Amino acid sequence: MARAADDRSAPFTDRVIEVGGTVQGVGFRPFVVRRASALGLRGWVRNDAHGVTLRAAGPTLAVDRLQADMRQEGPPAARISAVRVRAAGEIPHLPPLPATGFDILESAPSATLPTVAVTPDLALCADCRREMEDPLDRRWRYPFINCTQCGPRYSIVRALPYDRPRTTMAEFQMCPACRAEYENPADRRYHAQPNACPVCGPRIELQDRTGRVLAGPANAISETAAALARGQIVAAKGIGGFHLLVDATNEAAVGELRRRKHRDEKPLAVMFASLAELRASAAVGAEEADWLTAAAAPIVLVRRRSGAPLAAAVAPGNPWLGAMLPHAPLQVLLLAAVGRPLVATSGNLS
Repeated sequence: MARAADDRSAPFTDRVIEVGGTVQGVGFRPFVVRRASALGLRGWVRNDAHGVTLRAAGPTLAVDRLQADMRQEGPPAARISAVRVRAAGEIPHLPPLPATGFDILESAPSATLPTVAVTPDLALCADCRREMEDPLDRRWRYPFINCTQCGPRYSIVRALPYDRPRTTMAEFQMCPACRAEYENPADRRYHAQPNACPVCGPRIELQDRTGRVLAGPANAISETAAALARGQIVAAKGIGGFHLLVDATNEAAVGELRRRKHRDEKPLAVMFASLAELRASAAVGAEEADWLTAAAAPIVLVRRRSGAPLAAAVAPGNPWLGAMLPHAPLQVLLLAAVGRPLVATSGNLS
């Protein structure tokens, strides 16, 4: 987008815009900074207990354009439910305008209860997946890769507004490379609160039932895949809890999982590495495919094919299959290593 012309005769506006909805943890503030900068506006944006507040000053047409773009071209995961617009002069004790540029300010404290919508966890995006699968990338095979468009949100929040110090990522200090991404407005990870890499972020390991470490970050995935291929049950700790995983093609292994969970007949959800793999086991139409590949990554009911290469114990006597695609980097890596679909069910006893 072209920068707004410097026309000193054009009407000038200094406007405060308060935005409510799902606007924290979705890259909304970085979007505002980039768009406002392209329009030649001065100002700032910050999170607060009720959403996002921004102050934009410049030609009225440019401020109007910014306000329209927030609704029409904002981040894919953002959902705006309310917008309140006021002249900056009507509001006391506002942070001043910067001399130049558009900044992200520290989140505003509030004495009132938060009303901002907490963003759900977002499935791995295509950009992060490409990086994770690139041997030349510094996040190659990193199971906690994320950016402003994907990764954990709801599961790591301790308090609102949503900022890194109020999440479970607070104890992980970003390395210089991650910090540079976080502070660069042109970077996809600009103000991505869970930003991390193998140098500074969480690490993965495989443990036995006693907590003894069997494998560290270098080979935890391959050793876990080998255990699943042998028919063992793995408890995989995700961001928000545990999944019990087992080879969905292994009748004895699925039966053992049912025995341990005291779950006699209720169908078990199955995770497939891709739509192509799922289509070998079930009929998948366009609508089902759209749901399966959405950022929410839901479980979708699909009609099971006769002769599908799955254990009968997955859904005994049921023509339907509860299917899902991997939504977390760890799941993508595990499924690729195992080379077959996995039952993925909760770690709770039935």
